[in-house]
Amino acid sequence: MMVPLFASACLFLAVCLAAYALLTRSKVSTPSDNRLRALRVDAGGSREEGSATLRRGRTSIPGLRGVLNNSGWAEKTELTLRQANVQLRVGEYLILRLALAAVLFGGATLISQMNPIGIAIGIGLAAAGYLLPGMAVSIARGRRIERLEAQLTELAPMLASSLRSGFALQQGLELASHQLEPPISDELVQLTTDLNLGATLDAAMLDFARRIGSPDFDMLVTAILIQRTSGGNLSEVLDQTAETLRERERIRGEIKTLTASQRMTGMVLSVYPAAVGLILFAILPSIWKLLFTEQLGLILLSIAVGLQVIGFLVIRRIVNIRI
Repeated sequence: MMVPLFASACLFLAVCLAAYALLTRSKVSTPSDNRLRALRVDAGGSREEGSATLRRGRTSIPGLRGVLNNSGWAEKTELTLRQANVQLRVGEYLILRLALAAVLFGGATLISQMNPIGIAIGIGLAAAGYLLPGMAVSIARGRRIERLEAQLTELAPMLASSLRSGFALQQGLELASHQLEPPISDELVQLTTDLNLGATLDAAMLDFARRIGSPDFDMLVTAILIQRTSGGNLSEVLDQTAETLRERERIRGEIKTLTASQRMTGMVLSVYPAAVGLILFAILPSIWKLLFTEQLGLILLSIAVGLQVIGFLVIRRIVNIRI
């Protein structure tokens, strides 16, 4: 009974993880990304210096320090953890993922008494245990970026008003860090701290945009840096940027309103089969219990649940319109 159950769980997790991998696309390079990349080159290596500063705290384990300090994966993971506001070092995060994978693999193989099916199940569960923390961090990162983007429509007009009142840009940033709520206030405090410690405005702003990882913040930073290069009235530039950001936020709200029915349909279609199955199980337990007691029934049940998850993710991807 336990081996088919673990096999079904392994199959279910494998289908769900495959669906997540197929339906999660990588970030597409935008014009603002290209402009920021070019400005980083002109900044005289400030990105590399900032990365070196980050690398000092990636792990406290001597055996991992040399590997992680020279790893592109560690640099990307460190930035992702920072953007998700997860208070873990890269070394701790890696050990957590490996430990979870090892526990699931060991539990599956011990319960199945080390037979080939149990080892195969353990490998599948180990892969799931390694990938699930990454999914959780990705979800936390997306939610934090959404909160930051919502606060950006307050930041840009506030900076423009400060400049028209006679404040310098750095003073406007310090004022905004005291008046706005987290999480954007935390990022502004870090930005002003970098400026007070001697970083140039260009380098600090580029690091600010890189820490957040939002196209909207890239737009704001690009506008400020281009104005510093070409000249002009920065308060007017910020007003125009704020208007653009408000329009984008308005369009996002309209899209959410127009796709609310489709998103609700996806939720209903995901819950409806499970509810009907439970009702039929209560009415005809002698027939439906075969799905939970027979090996073929468990496999079919896992496939059905996996297909439901794939359908839910496909609907979410369709209604997730980016602007």
